[in-house]
Amino acid sequence: MRTINPLAATILAVTLLSGVSATRASAQGGTIHKTTYLTFSGPVQVPGATLPAGKYLFRIENPASPSLWQVFDASGRHLITSFFFVPTRERTIPEVNRADGKPIVRFFETSQGVPPALRILYYPTDLSGSAFLYPKAQAQRIAAVARQPVPAIDENAAPGDVARVITVQPQSTDAAASK
Repeated sequence: MRTINPLAATILAVTLLSGVSATRASAQGGTIHKTTYLTFSGPVQVPGATLPAGKYLFRIENPASPSLWQVFDASGRHLITSFFFVPTRERTIPEVNRADGKPIVRFFETSQGVPPALRILYYPTDLSGSAFLYPKAQAQRIAAVARQPVPAIDENAAPGDVARVITVQPQSTDAAASK
């Protein structure tokens, strides 16, 4: 029968333990769900909600099929809203480098007194951002104030149909408001 040298057994045990802990640490990291915290100094609009000033946790709902962002309170315990997005490619490598590992948020411009609406969220390491899809009614209000097109979801799909991604134009809001 062959015996194992105590030093060899110790090295083997340390190697196995370090492999297990490295796997556990990477699995718990924030990158799989693209978890990121955003802090706002004033209220902001996201699809389906207006968030008061504060800190929020943003994360991808299902990394295997990324199409839905979720917004939680800072503790990550209470879901506030969730919404669809489409990928956009607006960043260059120099822009990624300037972000210095931090998430970047772009807003639609709004009038004074109207909370700005989040337009795109770039996860720190991604070239592609997430262009948020607003409910049609909210997109119409944003387009009217921002005077630019707003991507939206047409919620008028028949039961069982797939909701369509549409673009709400500013002039369509003005025409609808005058009726």
